[in-house]
Amino acid sequence: MIRPNVRVSTLVSLLALPLLACAAPAADLEVGIIRFPAGIEAAGKHLVLNGAGMRKILFIKVYAAGLYLEAPARDAKDVAAAAGPRRVRIGLLRDVSGEDFIEALEEGLEDNLTPEGKAAIADEIARLKTIMKLVGDVKEGDLVDFDYDPAAGTIVRLNGKPVGESIPGKALYDAVLSIWIGEKPIDDDLKPALLGSAN
Repeated sequence: MIRPNVRVSTLVSLLALPLLACAAPAADLEVGIIRFPAGIEAAGKHLVLNGAGMRKILFIKVYAAGLYLEAPARDAKDVAAAAGPRRVRIGLLRDVSGEDFIEALEEGLEDNLTPEGKAAIADEIARLKTIMKLVGDVKEGDLVDFDYDPAAGTIVRLNGKPVGESIPGKALYDAVLSIWIGEKPIDDDLKPALLGSAN
C-alpha cells in the first residue's frame, strides 16, 4: 500500500519532469569545423544560441554563422526589437581576404537599407569599414564576432579580442544584423537557420 504522502510526492515529481526538460540548456552545435557553444557570456549577460548555419556561394563553403540572444526568437522583427546584448559569430571555413569581407558587408547593407536609412548611419558605417580593414584577411578557423552591448554599441572581435573602438548606438548593429536576417538576406538558407526555423 502506498501512503498518501508518498503518492503526492511521486505525482509532483512526475508533473515536474516536463518543466525540467524544458529548462535544460540547448546542445552545442557544430557547423563544418566551427563549434558553437549552447551559451556564452557577453556584456554581462548570459546569451543562448538561437540558431546556426552555413554561408555558401554556389558549392563553396565560406563561413559558419551563429546568432546569440538573451532569449530565443523565431522572428527577425523580434530579434531587431530586443534591447539587450546580442552576438553574431562568424567562423571561417576558408581563407577570405579583407577586401572580400568588406565587400560582402557593403552589399548586405545596401540590399537591406533604404537610402534614408543608410544616410542616417553613414558615419557609423564608415567607422565599421575602418575596423574591418584592421581585421584584414581572415583564415580558416578564425572567429569574427559582431557584438551589441547596450552600453557601448557595436563591438567587433577577432578570435575573442576587440578590434578598434566600439561604435555607439543600436541602429548600426540592427543594420549589420539585417545582412543575415533582413528582408533580403545574404543567404536564403542561412536566415532560417539563424532563426532556429530551418527544416
